[in-house]
Amino acid sequence: MIYTHIPRLVSAVLSLIQSSRLRNRVYAMEDRLDILETAIEDIERINSRSTVPNPLISKICASVREHENKLRDYL
Repeated sequence: MIYTHIPRLVSAVLSLIQSSRLRNRVYAMEDRLDILETAIEDIERINSRSTVPNPLISKICASVREHENKLRDYL
């Protein structure tokens, strides 16, 4: 009788461990995304204040802004 419950108990414990690791990974991804958004804002600000803004940087920043919602939905 106890032998039928041990696999369920082990499975439940492993499931809890896996879900906590997944949660931690999601939090880490959100932190990275926040850091990247701040970096893009700084790059845009610096590029816009320059006497001759770099068109490649402007295109990259625009592309990131365009896909920002997709990144948020992914998380």
